[in-house]
Amino acid sequence: MNRNEEYFALLAQLEREAPASLEDCGERARKKARSRRGWRVSLASLGGIAAAFVLMVNLSIPFAMACARIPGLRELTAAVAFAPSLKAAVQNDFLQYIGQEQSNGELTMKLDYLIFDRAQLHFFYSVNGGDYDSFHVLPTITGPDGEELQGFGITSGSAQPGALADFGVNFNEGFQAPQALRLTCKVKARKEDIGEAPAPYDQKDPRDLGVVATFVFDLTLDPRFTAPGRTYELNEWVTADSQRLLVQSLEVNPTHARLTVSFDENNSAWCTGLDFYLTDSRGNRYESGSHVGSNSTLVSSGSGEEGVVVYYLESPHFTGKAPYTLHITGADWLDKGKEWVTVDLERGTAQGLPEGSRLVSVLRAGEDLCLSFSTPYQQNRQFFSWAFRDEEGAEFHISSGSYYKQENEDGSITVVEEFSLPDYSGSSLGMKLNYTRAVEFEEEVSIGIGK
Repeated sequence: MNRNEEYFALLAQLEREAPASLEDCGERARKKARSRRGWRVSLASLGGIAAAFVLMVNLSIPFAMACARIPGLRELTAAVAFAPSLKAAVQNDFLQYIGQEQSNGELTMKLDYLIFDRAQLHFFYSVNGGDYDSFHVLPTITGPDGEELQGFGITSGSAQPGALADFGVNFNEGFQAPQALRLTCKVKARKEDIGEAPAPYDQKDPRDLGVVATFVFDLTLDPRFTAPGRTYELNEWVTADSQRLLVQSLEVNPTHARLTVSFDENNSAWCTGLDFYLTDSRGNRYESGSHVGSNSTLVSSGSGEEGVVVYYLESPHFTGKAPYTLHITGADWLDKGKEWVTVDLERGTAQGLPEGSRLVSVLRAGEDLCLSFSTPYQQNRQFFSWAFRDEEGAEFHISSGSYYKQENEDGSITVVEEFSLPDYSGSSLGMKLNYTRAVEFEEEVSIGIGK
């Protein structure tokens, strides 16, 4: 079923099954939309159908609530109200419907929608089944025949039973979405009274601990959604907190934007994170996503260029025009000389951890290693980077791991970061920190773009 057919099917279902609360709220939503300056969409057109649905969902709470009670519309209603970028994508018919569903044992996973462009894939899914309180999906992608892909990173998070959730695939510079791929999703399940559910079989890979089901989806990507974005080359030096940063470029894609920065090698600290936002010519504000989110998992297949950091933010592709203004309000610094934590794997100790952090566990399965750390929660920041070095000092990239926060009995919040290192048999290693301090600037740094 293509996207236009889906809209007709959804609207037909709404006409057949509309509850009483929808009798007049649709017309109220139309009147409210007409009162907004610039609304000129014809409801007779396919684009009008899509835009009208989005407007009614977002302008009429009764309509959205009523739609949510209709099984066929519940997922789409949740999706278009999920995030600004998704609403803009649906309004511009930039959403591929998947609608694949699989069952494995007592669990069922449904892959609903996909938003993507040349640099990012964003999946929307749901998991249900069993007597569980939450699920955690660990996704990975390969070529259509299972061949390995390089140059991407995956973010995912926890999901409530039957609720719409999402995960994203971000491609490194120069790598583009393939025409077809295989998506493999390992699902962990959790019960509040017993914690993570035990695996249904004896698992030898530490990365599979707690995995209760695996789903494999073969997908063909619609090439209409790989529209090129626009890149603004900046190459502007700025000074903040006595450190010099080079703001290199802003890349605006349909589903997201990317800000690329580097730093002066003579700085006393590495810049590993920025707090910033973007505004357009109309005053619209686009927030950054520079830190890993709450209850999220990061799985990466490769690292970026040394000394260069890429940050993600909401995209003005559909909703705003240049000129833009970049507002930088704070930064994460990794002080030089304090970048590494030394872990003694035989004694289970760690040296160089900042105050309040600790090594929770060291687990081995054959030559595979799994490390777990606990750190104080700081505004969704991830404490460790995805790098380690062996006993000889050789540096490697960590291929998989997880990040989630938990509330303690005293009400404090800590973050647990777990890392899997396959085929590591050494007695010690170094784990690289992501930052040692976070600073809010007294005066923000502003940069004009596209003037």
